[in-house]
Amino acid sequence: MDLRLIAAAPLAALLLVACGDTHEDAGYRGDEAAYESAPAAAPQMRDMALQASRSAPPPPPPSPGAEAEEVALLAYRHTYGLRVPAANLAGLHTAHQEACAAAGGNVCRVINASINDPEGDRPTGSLEIRARPDWIASFRARLGDEVSEAGGTIHSENTSVEDLTTQIVDGEARLRAQTALRDRLQGLLESADGPMSDVLAVERELARVQADIDARASVIAALRTRVETSRLTIQYHPIVGPASPVRFNPIMQALEDFTDTLSEGVAAVIIFVAVILPWLIIGVPLVFLVRWLWSRRKKKKAAAAKAG
Repeated sequence: MDLRLIAAAPLAALLLVACGDTHEDAGYRGDEAAYESAPAAAPQMRDMALQASRSAPPPPPPSPGAEAEEVALLAYRHTYGLRVPAANLAGLHTAHQEACAAAGGNVCRVINASINDPEGDRPTGSLEIRARPDWIASFRARLGDEVSEAGGTIHSENTSVEDLTTQIVDGEARLRAQTALRDRLQGLLESADGPMSDVLAVERELARVQADIDARASVIAALRTRVETSRLTIQYHPIVGPASPVRFNPIMQALEDFTDTLSEGVAAVIIFVAVILPWLIIGVPLVFLVRWLWSRRKKKKAAAAKAG
């Protein structure tokens, strides 16, 4: 088999895939740019590529359940804002982390957890987890009771949905095309009997196709994870009573900073005077000198006019 025809087959497959793709995910645009920047093939290579493309198998028809699957490719994200008494905030934050850990890493994972000033008068915290939808549903069902038992309330709740159908379906279609191309290249490489340069060219193309397959597979796996699990974010805020000293913190802080603020103001005035004083020493006499010279000149002109 002529290895020039073998080397041209990947080009034909790439052309077919590029023409059939109209909704490509942004994560794959870098690959498309690489394909477009490849040098143009010689006329005879294009002829051989067209000949090879005619022998390529047609893409498989969509499965009967494809439409149903597309409807289900949704990524959910839930966000809650809680107001909890300062004394109970840290405990509730810890309890939610422990509940996720108890479910196991295959069910629930803590992505981010933070708490500020847990022993202070105004602690704040946040918790971000990713878990299976059924676990998230049960957690949300009991969240209101847990917050009430802690003396708090849910002051905000939001659920957002992102449709990943196009990205996943198109990505998997391109992955199948690249996988078929890789298998064909491997078969042609095993039966190749041409010059070594042609064999190396096919091997390089095979390596490039395999790298593209690995990259697409990782992206699709990440998107599938977003569909198969839900993301939950909780923000914890303290409840501050009307007579709580915390409400007067800005005033107390301002009184504490009064001396420092006054000192900084006086220092700013001193710096201003120090900067402007040299210009005053030079500028004021210069202004008087200019006025004196101007007045003297006017008197000379007036005297010359009278004499004339």
